[in-house]
Amino acid sequence: MAETMKTFQIQEINEYTETLKSFLLPKAFDVSPGQFVTLWIPGIDEKPFAISETTSSNFEITIRAVGTFTKRMMEMKKGDWIGIRGPFGNGFQLMGNTILVGGGCGNAPLKYLAQKLDEVKYDFTWIAGAKTSLELPFKDTLIANKYWIPMTDDGTYGQKGFSTDPLEPLIIERSPSVIYGSGPEPMLLEIRKLAAKYQVPVQLSFERYMKCGIGICGQCCLDGSGLRLCVEGPVLDEKAMAAVTEWELPHRSASGKRNRR
Repeated sequence: MAETMKTFQIQEINEYTETLKSFLLPKAFDVSPGQFVTLWIPGIDEKPFAISETTSSNFEITIRAVGTFTKRMMEMKKGDWIGIRGPFGNGFQLMGNTILVGGGCGNAPLKYLAQKLDEVKYDFTWIAGAKTSLELPFKDTLIANKYWIPMTDDGTYGQKGFSTDPLEPLIIERSPSVIYGSGPEPMLLEIRKLAAKYQVPVQLSFERYMKCGIGICGQCCLDGSGLRLCVEGPVLDEKAMAAVTEWELPHRSASGKRNRR
């Protein structure tokens, strides 16, 4: 399917809060954990989103309202039509004895990754964090999962603290084969730093403004490396990250100008 836009009806909507929902859509193609699709609302925009779960007939996309497009998604109903393109990008490579670290809606692709790891009987520990309980999705699903450690910045659910707080003790205890991460960039860079300290490989999922999704427009190219995040990413390993010079800088907007912090 890839670059071809097709329209599908929303099958179900799971509401966590008024601004955080999961949408079940027909499974029109196979997607690997960490890859993404783009959703299109006519007259509004087209935006990229990760897959948070798949079944034999559906896949799930989890969205939090932060801008015009995502706020419009919160108004969508079961049976509404939406455009989909995909899948795009480079996803996670499955390995055993791993640690997953997620922040906010960055936990979405990790939920799908955990599903696949569980299917092949690979051991993992998932640190799932968010600012508050209201921004932490999947609590009802995860509460029965023996593999996860919930964290919230304000302590309203699980342990109080950042997603990276339990990471160093876990690295020492587990000696993991890889650390997977998805969420805010400062969190990902902290994961990278801790992983380097203990010489643990990483696979981290980054975000940038994306437009075409197939590597033509160059909108999501990373300074220093020229990597197109929509093709060579969004999941990068240390070798790919090492050549990038824009870490910790504000992201570029649709115009190509760097936003101020």
